[in-house]
Formats: sequence, C-alpha cells, structure tokens
Amino acid sequence: MKLLLLVTLGLGGGLGFLAGRGTAPETSHDELLSLLTQQGTQLAALEARLGSASQQARCAVASPAGAPGIDATWLQAELSRILHEELGSRREEEKQARTPAPEPSTESLMALQEGHRLVDEASSARRWREEDAHAMRRVLRGLNSAQRDELMRRFAVLVNAGGIDVQVRGPPF
Repeated sequence: MKLLLLVTLGLGGGLGFLAGRGTAPETSHDELLSLLTQQGTQLAALEARLGSASQQARCAVASPAGAPGIDATWLQAELSRILHEELGSRREEEKQARTPAPEPSTESLMALQEGHRLVDEASSARRWREEDAHAMRRVLRGLNSAQRDELMRRFAVLVNAGGIDVQVRGPPF
C-alpha cells in the first residue's frame, strides 16, 4: 500500500514536471524587445516635439493690468497680503489656545458627577439598560464638551473591556 502510494506520488510529480516543461513559453523575447524599441522611438519623437513648446511656456498667471509678463510690485504686494493674512490668523489661533478654558459651572459639575455615578452603577451591575441610557441623555445636556468627552471615553473603555453589557436598542445614550 505504501509502495503504491510512493510510486503514484513519484509518477505524478515527474509527469507534472515534464508537462510543464513541454508547455513552457519560448525563452526569446524578440517581440517584446521590438515593442519596447517602438515605444522608445515614439517617446523620443514626442519629447522632440514638446521640447520647443516647453521653452516657449510663460507664466499662466495674468497680471492685474493684463499686460504681458508679471508686474513685480503687484506680485510683491499680493504675496505680502497673503502672508499677513496667514500670520494674522495663526496669531489669533495661538491667542485662543493660550487662553484658559472657563471654569465649569456648578450645574455642569453636578451633571458630571451624576454621569460618573450612572457609569459606576452600570459597571457594578455589568449592564447598561434603557433607563440608564435615558438618564445619561439628560446628564449629557448639562455638560460642556470636555466633560462630555471625558464621560463618553470612560463609558467606551468599560464597554470595550467587557465591563458593561449594553442591552439597549439603538445608541447607548
């Protein structure tokens, strides 16, 4: 039995090799080389035709007066205006980034505590129900964006870690 299996495998492999060698493509690439040569001559002709046109190319931006060429003073003024706009907007962004965020109101701090309490209760019960979702929606209305992000991040971490099983149809809050 084993001998028959070995002979079959040997004959199958040998016949497969011989069949592959018999149907192998030719090793000469004359046709491919001739096609590449034709492409090379076409490319050289195109480059020769476009070479003179690229030397004649001028700036496509028209000066405001419509005169040929570029008015250097207009270009300098335009670049200066653009730089002042960009730097001015960047300075405004830096000023806004430096100003500290306003202190949260007592109502929003109370809402944040309520939100943490809801998440803690859901974590100890290991489930998030419809009632929890409705309560969280009420809490989220009273939070600022940073507090909302904090609470949602904490909730997402607990859900992703498997600490809370969400049993709500639709969004969890």
